[in-house]
Order: sequence, then C-alpha cells, then structure tokens
Amino acid sequence: MRKKIPYGEQNFERVIMQNYYYIDRTQYIEKLESLNEKNIVFLRPRKFGKTLFLDTLAKYYDINYAEKFEELFKNLYIGKNPTSLKNNYYILKMNFSGIQTENKEKLINSFKNNIIVSLENFNNRYKVKLKIEKEYIEPADILRAFLNNAIDILDKPIYLLIDEYDHFANELLSFNLDLFKDSVTKHGFVRKFYEEIKKGTETIIERLFMTGVSPIMLDSLTSGFNITMSITTKPEFNEMLGFKEEEVKELLEYYDIYSEKLLKEMQENYNGYRFNIKAKNRVYNPDMVFYFIIEYLREKLPPEKIIDDNIMSDYKKVQNLFSLGELLGVKIDKDNKKELTEKEKQEAKESPKKIIGKLLNEILLTGRTTLPELTTMFNPGKRIEIKDIKSLLFYLGFMTFEKEGLRTYLKIPNYSMKKIFSEYFTEYIEERLTEYIDTDEIENAIITILEDGEIEPFAKEIE
Repeated sequence: MRKKIPYGEQNFERVIMQNYYYIDRTQYIEKLESLNEKNIVFLRPRKFGKTLFLDTLAKYYDINYAEKFEELFKNLYIGKNPTSLKNNYYILKMNFSGIQTENKEKLINSFKNNIIVSLENFNNRYKVKLKIEKEYIEPADILRAFLNNAIDILDKPIYLLIDEYDHFANELLSFNLDLFKDSVTKHGFVRKFYEEIKKGTETIIERLFMTGVSPIMLDSLTSGFNITMSITTKPEFNEMLGFKEEEVKELLEYYDIYSEKLLKEMQENYNGYRFNIKAKNRVYNPDMVFYFIIEYLREKLPPEKIIDDNIMSDYKKVQNLFSLGELLGVKIDKDNKKELTEKEKQEAKESPKKIIGKLLNEILLTGRTTLPELTTMFNPGKRIEIKDIKSLLFYLGFMTFEKEGLRTYLKIPNYSMKKIFSEYFTEYIEERLTEYIDTDEIENAIITILEDGEIEPFAKEIE
C-alpha cells in the first residue's frame, strides 16, 4: 500500500505508525547532543516542519516511550545509532500559538491558562501530582511551584520543549507595541516566566529546545534568560528541516509522477532556501511540496494555486511584522559609508512608511537587496535600521542568502514567495500611498512582472 502524504501532520508517532511518507531527520538528534550547549533556539519560517521535529524529539527522549522505541525508530538513523540519552527524560511541552492578544488582561489570562494546561498534561502523562497553583496570578509563580515540587518527586530530569515561542509576540508587535514592551521587558510577566525557566535549568530542567519564526523577542529576554544558543544559521543545521532536491525527486518518483518538467516547476515554485551563506544545499518548504503533490495526484495537473490557502494565511499573519518599522521609526543605512544628507536624515526621521516602501520597491524590481550583516537580536525600545527590516524578511521566509563576489545579498527564494511578496506590496501601496499613485496600474504592472519578468511598466508607475 502506498504511503500517505503527511501534509500538516505534527505527530511523529502517527506519521510512523499510520504509514505516512517520512524523510528521516533523526540524525540531527545525535548532532544536537554533540553540541556543548544544552539549551537551543532554532528558528525557521512558517510551515517548515518545526512542530513535527519537536514531537520527534519528545518521542525519542520520553521515558514513557521506552517500550515503543524499537517500533518507532527501528528503520531510522537514530534507531540504528541510539544515544545514551534515549528515553531518559520527562518531557514538558509548551506551545504558545493561540494566545489571545486583544488586551493585557486577555493576554495574561490566556498565557497563564496555556501554562496550566501544559502542566496538567504533564501530570496526566506521567501519572504524578506535581503542584499546579492555579490561584497564583503570575505564570512565573505557577511554574516555580511546579518545578520546585518536581525536584522532590521526579527521579529523572525534564526536557523542556517550547514551540512557537514568539507567536503571540509577533502579533503584539504588529498592533500593540506598548503591551509587548510591558510584557517582555524587565518587570513583564513573560520576562519573569523565562527567568523561572532559567532557574529551572540549574536544577530539574536538563535540556531545552525552543522553536519560533523570528528572534524578535530574544533581546528583550536576554538579560534574564541568557542561557540559549541559536543554531538557526549554523551551516551544519541548514537541512535539519526542509527537503533537498534529491529528496523531492525521490518523492515524485515514489508517487509515480516524476518528470524533469515537473521537478523544474517545483524547483521554481518552492526551492531556494539557504539559511547560511556557506550551506551547500538549498531546501524546499516541505508543506508546499506536499500540497503540490496532493493536488497533482488529485487533478493529474499542477495546482492552479501554487500556494495553499492555509499557507497563504499564515504568511499574511507574519507580514504584520513589516509594520514594526513604522511603529518604531527607521534609520536609513549609510550607503558605502557616505554621510547622510540633511534631506535623508529628515526622511529617516519623518517617513518610515516611505523608506520601507522604497525597500519593498527595490526587492520587487531586482529580486534582491544587500545585507552586510544579519540582525540576530532586535531591541523594540530603539529605532530599528533598514538592515533589521531586511533581516526580518529573511527570518519570515520571504528572502534567503545569496553570495556574489564579496557581497552578501538577500534574494526572493522562489516564485511562490515572489507572489506573496508582490501581493503584500500591492496592499501596502493601496493602504499607504493611494494619494500618490494609481494602484490599479501598479497591480497590472506587478502581474506583468510575475508573468514574464518585465519590470519597465512597474518602474514607470513607481517613478
């Protein structure tokens, strides 16, 4: 029986036991253990398989899955090369998607309830009764009581897995910067919560793995939570998530739909991601690959929509981060170390919308932009620079690394991202610049770019 396509699947056990197609990434468990650092942050764009990988870690290290180890991992790399830490931990999982962000009260209550549910799931899974002080107001206090009790009760350490650590923060930044600052800075409840995690790593929490999309919250947490190492851009982890070209080819062959033409079409639509300039291979977005194959098997033709609506909606959510520059104000980069003119200084001070608009214009016209250095920490308390906005485009998956000579660029990785980018740019113009230009003409010009690469109509309209 042909294997099922695991589009949207996030449960490792279900993928293995219910005959889904699985591309082995368990060799990275061994690589992660070989690092000196036990507390890891790993960022990737939306729909890149982060949650499934976290669940793979959970099933590998969970003491409750010792009897199922052979059944789950026997055909995988880590099953043939197990480490000494397999099935050696209590797994505490937290997922910060779905946090309500409408106002401060809802944010705190939603965050608190999320923590309580995570701790209750832990107690139920391991049939223990660690303290969950629901009457406490601060999430940090609830976690502290739980971990202090765990020290006395548990006979093995905890592996803490945090998924989408930045999800609610990304939403807050797009419409309520003050609430974001209030939550994550020195006396904020999120900051206090992560300080308790840090204390926990000195006792019962032996390992920590966090995933997210952007490092937008890391700087705000750093002084109270300076215990993690980011492997986001390390070349040896470039392919930990995402599919290599040969893996996509094998997928197409397995489902009897391979042709050079079809592979080329998928390459143009979904390939191109490189998370370190030294990385050897570019990788495909896995969810987009699975979506394409499902649609092709159903219709015997490539899908009319190259991007699934679910994926499109996710990318539209993270686009809200683009407005961060408008909320904070933007500093213009100095071009080749030349001093900014008074006009440029004034423009940087007064019109961040125009500056960001020019950046989007440059990227859509040329497909790329220079990036001297990737921003790894963001400080929402300060005005951000254009390089920070460019870096966000990288983290969100809209752009990827490209090297030409001694220069490092960010470029649009594939046609699907170009399409999302152009649609956002059209909306951006319509919302902000309608007093200056004819947006219908702009939209027609963008369609011309997408269809045949002709940029002159667009350039004319922008001018």
